[in-house]
Order: sequence, then structure tokens, then C-alpha cells
Amino acid sequence: MTSLDTKQIQAEHLWDFSLNDEVAFRKMFEYYYASLCIYAKRYVQELEIREDLIQDVFCSLWINRKRIDYSVPISNYLMTSVKNHCLNYLRKVAKQGFNDAADIEKLPVYAEESDHLFLLHELEELFNRALASLRKEYRIAFEMSRMEDKSTTEIAETLGVSVRTVERYRNKAIEILRTELKDYVLLLTVIYSLTH
Repeated sequence: MTSLDTKQIQAEHLWDFSLNDEVAFRKMFEYYYASLCIYAKRYVQELEIREDLIQDVFCSLWINRKRIDYSVPISNYLMTSVKNHCLNYLRKVAKQGFNDAADIEKLPVYAEESDHLFLLHELEELFNRALASLRKEYRIAFEMSRMEDKSTTEIAETLGVSVRTVERYRNKAIEILRTELKDYVLLLTVIYSLTH
């Protein structure tokens, strides 16, 4: 198997690492990593722990690559693995630190049929829709600042407003996007540098 191009990346049944294709595996890791971090947040809130659990999933995938059934979509395999790793982690934490049954009941439980993994292009579409819904001045200030890397002074000159007004527009845009996109801020941070 050769390295995968973008079209092949979207065809899930083509992920087959049994022939030791490290380049394809790395591309698959990059393609799913951020989305799996978001998915894992259903179970584990701490980002560092989620990242560790997901890295463990990918290590396990590589180690067991010759035994995997590649007729099953890899996203199903990854979601199941991430969910299992998260639940195992929560069980371990429950045994070590939760003495009260009420605390254990607070651990999140999610129905299997509700599981969905938002992929990079789907999350970008969500972001673009949220961005398009902003007031025009907020959107322009945000896009010029975060996507075009313009300085606050340059944006102020372009819009014919004060530097302080540009900062207010940009901050308001970030606040609205963070509120509307909630659990997806992790991915948007990776792609668009939403945080300072």
C-alpha cells in the first residue's frame, strides 16, 4: 500500500496498515487526532489525560495492525477504542478516588447510538457557519486578525475605526464562537488559534 492522498483519506476502507505503511499511519493519526480528542471529552474532561489516552489508542492500533479487520470503518474502530480507554480510565479513577456511590454515578454514560465522530472537514464547516453568522464587523476583525495575521492597527485603518474598537470586535467574535461551538473549541484552537 502506498501513502494516501486526500480522496483516499476520505474512503475509510482504504486504511490498511498491515503492510507497515508508516506514512499512511501518520496521515491517519493527523486526520483523526483532534476529532478523537473532542469525542473523548464526553468521558474525560482533562485535556492532557485525553491526549494520553488517544495516543495509547494509536499505539495499540499500530501494534495490533496485522490483526485488525480492515473491512470495518477505521472511525468505528477508533471511537470504540477511545471510548473503552476512557471508560477504563474512569473505572480506575473511581476505584482509587471515589468512595461515595453518588460520586461514581456522576461519571458520564452515553448511548452507543448517539456516538458520532466529527471529522476535520465537518468541524471546519461548523466553524465556517458560526463565523458567517457573526455581525459583519466582528467577522471581519476576527478574519483579518486570526486568518490574515493583520495587526490591530492595520485592521483599524482598513475599517476606519479605533484600535480599541477593533479589539472589542475581535474579542466579541471569539467569545461568540467559543459559546456557539462549545465542545469543538479544541479543534478550532488547533486550526485557527482561537486562544491567546
